[in-house]
Amino acid sequence: MKINQLQILVYDWAKRKGWCDRIVPIPEQVALIHSEASEALEAWRNKEPQSWTDETGKPQGVGSEYADIVIRVCHYSALLGIDLQAEILRKMDYNEKREHRHGNKAG
Repeated sequence: MKINQLQILVYDWAKRKGWCDRIVPIPEQVALIHSEASEALEAWRNKEPQSWTDETGKPQGVGSEYADIVIRVCHYSALLGIDLQAEILRKMDYNEKREHRHGNKAG
């Protein structure tokens, strides 16, 4: 599946589940994406397995939280009319032309 196909799939799912019933301002979108990243950090800090399922059947771990990040990014980019696949390729093309580690940046 291509990224733009995933974006459409996620957006259609979000609409069916009621996540498109109101406009989500960009600051709130960023905060919600960040909250998923924070949950991934907490899973790691708690030494959880990277991917596991709890007793209720809910996926857990860093892998699940990373998936939530991608789901939210696909949803919000579709909501804003952003062609995420094109933007990723455009950014990777630019980054390819940059120095190794972008001039020795840390991390």
